[in-house]
Amino acid sequence: MKVFWALVKNDSKFEKRDPRRSSFLNFLSCSIVCALGLGGFLWADGQGFFNVGFIMWCFLISTPFGYSIYLLNKEWQAGTIGWWLTLPYSRSLLLSAKCIASLLHVLMSYAFIFAYTPMMALIQYSTQPDLIPHPQLLDVLQGCAIDVTWLLIISPFSILLGALIGIIIRSHWVDSTSLSWLGLGLLANLYMAKTLGISPRGVPSVRPDEGYYLSVNGSGFFTPLLVSLAVSALLFAFSVYVLKRHVEV
Repeated sequence: MKVFWALVKNDSKFEKRDPRRSSFLNFLSCSIVCALGLGGFLWADGQGFFNVGFIMWCFLISTPFGYSIYLLNKEWQAGTIGWWLTLPYSRSLLLSAKCIASLLHVLMSYAFIFAYTPMMALIQYSTQPDLIPHPQLLDVLQGCAIDVTWLLIISPFSILLGALIGIIIRSHWVDSTSLSWLGLGLLANLYMAKTLGISPRGVPSVRPDEGYYLSVNGSGFFTPLLVSLAVSALLFAFSVYVLKRHVEV
């Protein structure tokens, strides 16, 4: 167990940065830029340039998929794939550590995104007061909690799908470009979300019994969770097989 968590800790590390650049001033400036960008984003949505609900749905659903591919691909980019695959541990243990590390990254990303959600609700209300009811903080937080629950339900499938695509791209099976495989995986990820009844909400809801970004068909969590875990188990087994048989050290 210590070996497993050591692998997870190693895979969970973010890129090292110069501590001199990690000042409070930089954090403040980054927050201001995000707030200004968010204001422009919501203004463009109010003008009908695009559907902010659909874009946020695609982004949130695809976040685990992207992290999983990134953590696998960086072994090849850093030239450490030989070291990683020759560690005296099973392929299933190595891949499991990557998946858990991906989940930790996903949780941090979701926490960061939803830390800004109350501010987003207030900004959108100020720009579209006639279309959106006045948001209450508790209602927004409850809606976010529902969104997070459904995102976590689909995260195992999304992470394992990303791992499988990342492994296939580096295997002997690839005859086409990597972009085609990435596109196929991304579409499959979004299609799975729609199959489980998770669709984009055109206008963010502030009702406590609804998600803020996601519109869900049905009220039960149990069946979608079982489906996500069952398909994830199949993807994991297939990923381990490809990693063993069709990926060179």
